[in-house]
Amino acid sequence: MTTKHPKLLIIDDDAHLRESLAEVLELDGFECHQAGAAKDGIAAASKLDPNIVIMDIQLPDSSGFQICQELRKRSKTTILIMMTGRFLSSEEKKQGFELGADEYITKPFDLAELSARIKQLLSRNAAKG
Repeated sequence: MTTKHPKLLIIDDDAHLRESLAEVLELDGFECHQAGAAKDGIAAASKLDPNIVIMDIQLPDSSGFQICQELRKRSKTTILIMMTGRFLSSEEKKQGFELGADEYITKPFDLAELSARIKQLLSRNAAKG
């Protein structure tokens, strides 16, 4: 019997951060996929149908807000987590939530805390569905 690992997609132009995140989250039982740009991330999300997408707000080819809006149109159940390296105004956060973000994390963040948040969001989604 195989256990289905939740599929997680990380969209960030920082390869080191993406790889570190994937490495730690795979140890925590996630099947991790990566994309370095918004366009690649949206294409990967279409192909993979991930349970969770963690995306940087500032990408060279787009913004996390646009990715969030695009991915939310495709799926109501995918957990969308916005990542930022700067302070966000309440207006920016509000915009993200209105576009469908489920959570925000600010870099640097604790990986164990991130993993716990993801698991909590997944269990909440499972309880709904």
